[in-house]
Amino acid sequence: LCALVLALSGCANQRAPNIDDFTWNTIGWESLYYWDGSRYQGSFDRTFDRDGPGTYTYPNGDRLVAIFRDGKVVGRATVLYADGKKYVGEFRNNRLTGKGTLFYLNGDRYDGRFLNGRRVGRGIYTYASGGQYNGEFNNDQMTGSGVLVYATGDRYQGYFVDGKPHGLGRMEFTNGRTTLEGRWEDGEFAWPQQLRF
Repeated sequence: LCALVLALSGCANQRAPNIDDFTWNTIGWESLYYWDGSRYQGSFDRTFDRDGPGTYTYPNGDRLVAIFRDGKVVGRATVLYADGKKYVGEFRNNRLTGKGTLFYLNGDRYDGRFLNGRRVGRGIYTYASGGQYNGEFNNDQMTGSGVLVYATGDRYQGYFVDGKPHGLGRMEFTNGRTTLEGRWEDGEFAWPQQLRF
């Protein structure tokens, strides 16, 4: 039917709206409903690409608030997750990639780099309980060198693997306990070794 209307109107050679991206069941000019259950509210260009300020709601309820050009996010954006988290930061190729801040529902906060929505590279994770990690991340986990200050004031400096002290490191205690310096394995002190940081 759409092809017949285009042919009769003499517009068959012009670019038609991308009909396999959305249904024709729109509310005015401001909203589109997509086949996968997602929804967009905001500005469009003549080809029905997202263009200008708008909010894209994913099928799981997450909401992306951003400026769009040719259907892609331009610069910084805000994501309001259905589970209560909030991200404010950069987007690249419509993916959460670049520098940003992720706020967690429990009060924790991460400031640093992301790649496709995962924490990578250098970053700072601040716990609502008072502790803080400043160091390297990989695949959303504390992995690499870093400093972890616990809510008690105890301080670990060294290497981490999958969120736990692993490798060479030093733990300093605030209650007068002897500093543990040496090799750690899976979060536990393995054997002493003098270190220099």
